[in-house]
Amino acid sequence: MGNKSSRPQASAASAPMAPSPSGVRPTAPSPSDALAQGQVQKAFANDHGDWDSVFESLSSHHYVQEKYGQMLEDLTDAERKVLQARTLVPLQAAAFAKKPASLLAKRSGVLNGYRDFAEKQNIPWRTDAAQLEQRGVAVWEAERAAKKRKLVMPPYYEACYNGPIHSYNSGNGEWMAAFDAPSAYLLVHLHHYPELSAQAAFDALHEELDRQALEVLAETSPARFVRVLDIGCGVGTSTFSTARSLEQLGRIGSITGVDLSDYFITVAEHLKQVRAGEFNGTVSIDFMHGDGLDLAPCGFADGTLEMVTVSEVTHEMPKKVSEQLFREVARVLAPGGVLAYLDINQAQVLKDSSPGAIAERIATSNEPYFDQFLELDTAAAMRAAGLEVVKDTWPNHKKYATLESSSLRIMVARKNAALSLDTWTGRWALDRRENWLPWLQCLGVPESAHEVATKAPDFHQYRVTEDGFYMDHQIPGQTLHLRFSSFIDGTWHESPYKKPTTTQFDEEQKAKIAENVTEWKHEWVAFPTCFESTTKEFPFPGKTFVLRRELIGLDTMKYSVKVTSEDGSLAVENSTAYYKKTSTEPPVSVAVELKERFATGISRSLEWRQEALSKILALAEENMDAISAAQAEDHVSPSAFMGAIMMMKSAVAFYKANLSSWAAAQSKDETLPPFLRTEGDWEVVPEPKGVGLVIAPWNAPVLLCLLPLMGMVAAGNLCVLKPSETAKATSRLIAKLITKYFPGREVLVAEGGPEVVVELINTPVDHILFTGGGSIAKKILALAAKHITPVSLELGGKNPCFVDASDAENLALYVAEIVGTKSYFGGQFCQAHDYCLVHEKVFDQFLELLEEKINALGPRRSCQMINAGHAQRIKAMLAGHEKIARPPLPEGEAEDKVPVTVLVCPDLNSELMKEEVFGPLLPIVKVASAAEAIEFVKGRPKPLVAYCYSQDEAAWAAFRDATSSGNLSINAGPQRMQSNLNVGFGGVGDSGFGYSIWGRAAFDDYSHHKAVFTGKKFAGSAWGAAPPPGKGGGKGKETEDAAKK
Repeated sequence: MGNKSSRPQASAASAPMAPSPSGVRPTAPSPSDALAQGQVQKAFANDHGDWDSVFESLSSHHYVQEKYGQMLEDLTDAERKVLQARTLVPLQAAAFAKKPASLLAKRSGVLNGYRDFAEKQNIPWRTDAAQLEQRGVAVWEAERAAKKRKLVMPPYYEACYNGPIHSYNSGNGEWMAAFDAPSAYLLVHLHHYPELSAQAAFDALHEELDRQALEVLAETSPARFVRVLDIGCGVGTSTFSTARSLEQLGRIGSITGVDLSDYFITVAEHLKQVRAGEFNGTVSIDFMHGDGLDLAPCGFADGTLEMVTVSEVTHEMPKKVSEQLFREVARVLAPGGVLAYLDINQAQVLKDSSPGAIAERIATSNEPYFDQFLELDTAAAMRAAGLEVVKDTWPNHKKYATLESSSLRIMVARKNAALSLDTWTGRWALDRRENWLPWLQCLGVPESAHEVATKAPDFHQYRVTEDGFYMDHQIPGQTLHLRFSSFIDGTWHESPYKKPTTTQFDEEQKAKIAENVTEWKHEWVAFPTCFESTTKEFPFPGKTFVLRRELIGLDTMKYSVKVTSEDGSLAVENSTAYYKKTSTEPPVSVAVELKERFATGISRSLEWRQEALSKILALAEENMDAISAAQAEDHVSPSAFMGAIMMMKSAVAFYKANLSSWAAAQSKDETLPPFLRTEGDWEVVPEPKGVGLVIAPWNAPVLLCLLPLMGMVAAGNLCVLKPSETAKATSRLIAKLITKYFPGREVLVAEGGPEVVVELINTPVDHILFTGGGSIAKKILALAAKHITPVSLELGGKNPCFVDASDAENLALYVAEIVGTKSYFGGQFCQAHDYCLVHEKVFDQFLELLEEKINALGPRRSCQMINAGHAQRIKAMLAGHEKIARPPLPEGEAEDKVPVTVLVCPDLNSELMKEEVFGPLLPIVKVASAAEAIEFVKGRPKPLVAYCYSQDEAAWAAFRDATSSGNLSINAGPQRMQSNLNVGFGGVGDSGFGYSIWGRAAFDDYSHHKAVFTGKKFAGSAWGAAPPPGKGGGKGKETEDAAKK
């Protein structure tokens, strides 16, 4: 779309219309109509003769009547005028072809007429164009090359780019047209606001267009941030004006101008730099060479924009292309997004222009597709594209009384949004209540308070998912403010509403039921627009309260209240309340909520920390069977949670026994020489960091939420748990249990995928623990780096196991440990042995023992993976290694299972030996000595755990001193590495960093250790209040005496 909107146009010729076929001459334009006609329109307002009578004579010919009489009779006046113009176009084109010089003279005369008139209107057209030209062709061409993108130019535009359009012989593919464009557009629309300067008039026009569009946008998307696309931006004049409008209206965001002319877009980019000082920066401005009919290559995906502007573009397009443009606009608009459309008013053109004037505009290629534009039913084309026309108006109503009297037409169309889960998201305010009296009477609200209760303001915030919702509920008159998450799954769970919200009117009743705990459940009535909440024993014993929430529009929600008695009779029916959406801004994230709560100091006391630890243990112990069942449903290996509870009991006891000493300030000795000291005390004070984020993996989805949570709360932090979305049943159970055991919302759960993690990290939080794979860890670190958020990473890796030459008894123990761990966890365990480096002296014996032990597993050899996708990942590693598999691979393995399998001496460059297996495969490699094994380990990324199984103390020392790993296990299995709460557990290098799991190390990781010096007298600095050593003064007498001694 080359700069359609910044070039001289002829949007309404001023010549009187010729006599109609009926012989009645149309009424001449009234003085008010003439106000619509700009000076430049006179270029095509010459007398074009009595073409009406000529056409009448032609159409009345007997042959024409015989073939086309009925069609001609059925034409509307507008259709007849277009047909008249089309009939004349070939004659005018032929005349210009016979006298090409006259056509060139016509264009030149029109163009210079524009320039002359511009000067009279204080628009320095020639001066401004010359200033642009003075930069030099070489500079412009270099910048054009930088902006130009490879694209296929639409056929309709190619003629406008390489051939004549408007008054330019070379169309939109030349510098002169691009240099003229900024002044030309100001001139074209000056007459709409004659009392203003040219720039102010142009800005006023676009401000009116933008205001109309943003009013419609605010109905469905009140958020301040908007992403805007200006199609056919030319040299950016419309883009700049829209940016200014957005700033003045308090919006923030971005606007991108797209144009097919690389010449125009290059000038736009230059003008952006020139005009940068005019804008406050809240709306970023960009320009891109691209095709408005195909915006995907420009990076505009489906539903990504809140607003698209199309300013005077369609009158230079074929009708079919305009229809295609509207379809593309609808594609890129987000639901509820708007199209701001401005173009020549066809009704005014057809009323005030003669057929000859219209024909000349086409024949001279001023607007080669103008006849098709006049036939375009713009509103119908928008509707056909899926857009709802919301406004159809014109600019400056003070000047133009009717649409037909204005040469421009403004339309605003909206992409209707189907009601969806996203429709719930946002802030809602009570609009009105209907039939509310029965509900108030049921509550026992005194009659004197009915009016107040009916009108009481009520504010909600929602975020709704397929199986749950978050709500922020405020009733200021009752000082009620609740935030809670609940679950739309038909199960009963504790309700945050422990009393009717209207008990403020009855203090005696309030005292009686303030402690009542109620249960509720939620179920979809019609997904995703309506769900019901059923509360037992509410508002009073023997009553069941049913609240139906229903979306009845993009910005309207209906609440319906029903209360039934035990006998099934209705105590309340059809009490309703209506809420209006006031903002699409989502509720504050759980991390923001926790930051607010942390700021109150709630978690600093040792009593709170001890109680929180008790709650975590109670959560695990009281729900062991439910946790085991959820993990079994998610295919977690092992699913039984009893062993984990034993570990948690020890950890909680350890924390409670030591917490007071850990949290106490630690005194530190002074290290300065005595003569430089000032009297005072040093101490290190552990303090909470704030809000922690635990991102848990799927292989131990509950334990690796709760163990780090213990460290977090022990250090006095509040915490967000982000369970793995891969273990869905477990994630939902954790969310429910945390809600139950932490009703004060000091610990919260955020369910979902990567988008949830991004939102939480960007809050930001104060410490992040991530347990998982290295590739995702890098993304976590990159996000955290933007906020300088400290991170602990527990990543696993390719854990090596050196098996030294040993006796048969020890070899059997090693094999039992390795195979048992692989089969118990299915290898899906960060501490699992990844591969073995086996001494050549016992290699064959060790392999034989491995085969025997694996065969002895029987059906347990086949290990359940977390899902089929993970199983396929392991099988892809196995592919190509079938011949070295021991025991031989079984046939008919299920798609989500993988057998425990040894792979003998695989290719060291294969994925099997480069990537962490995290499955039941065990590569084994032959080595000649411990030294060779050490070199092998040193040549690879640092693992989380290295195992050394040997009876040679020299080998122990060598592995300890020469290898680097997060942890080193000498003659022990993984479980032993989890048994000492005095020892931190963490990785190094590619296996992570920090001590995130348990004990003092976790407490220290999640604490800030603040150094504090308390001077008993003021301790100045050498460059400040302190005197030189030995001179007394600020040091005090004690320091002087010490110096003398």
